[in-house]
Amino acid sequence: MNLRSNSESIMVCVHYGPHGQRLIQRGSQLSQLLNAPLCVLTVDSSKDNEYNHGKEQYISGWETLTKEAGGEFLVRKCMGKKTAEVIVDTARERGVTQIIIGQSGQTLWQEITRGNFINDLIELLGPIDLHIVAVQRYPDLLEQSHEKGFTAYLVKKGDAYVLVDEPEGEEAVKGIFFRELDTDFNSGLFKIVKNGEAQYLRIVQGVWVKPGK
Repeated sequence: MNLRSNSESIMVCVHYGPHGQRLIQRGSQLSQLLNAPLCVLTVDSSKDNEYNHGKEQYISGWETLTKEAGGEFLVRKCMGKKTAEVIVDTARERGVTQIIIGQSGQTLWQEITRGNFINDLIELLGPIDLHIVAVQRYPDLLEQSHEKGFTAYLVKKGDAYVLVDEPEGEEAVKGIFFRELDTDFNSGLFKIVKNGEAQYLRIVQGVWVKPGK
């Protein structure tokens, strides 16, 4: 007999980007280990009339993964609240005892927050346990979320660095571009080697999105 735990409930928080699959897999593993219910939450800060094709594709994929893991997928609007407040409100509604979030090597969820998101979340959580999963190790994700890499260049055009197939100008930066799966745009990760270490730059529709943008 497969009995659910009465004391534990897991919630994974995902945001637009290539890390959601890994976080959902981590949540699924913890859910199975504790025999606890699983839900996956994404907080939508966009306006009602905004549409982002790439984001919709991520959400569709996350929903499929969540259902395959036996969990429930949730989308919540900010409605004037901070992201941390929406997460905690949803967790309390669902009786969640453990939350899993991702943290990059730069700042946490730069796209949805400014300020110290971790501190805001911890202050609101109370007795809920928080798991922070490092997601900056892009090589762990590439085979599952991106196409095979190919040589490309970043060239400066105005104030931006644009992805191109051939070098242009003196400031062209050579690297390997990994396009995200299931996208019609040049969005993905651009790998360069600096001081002997690999770095992965985020590319959105052919333009390098610098940290903090």
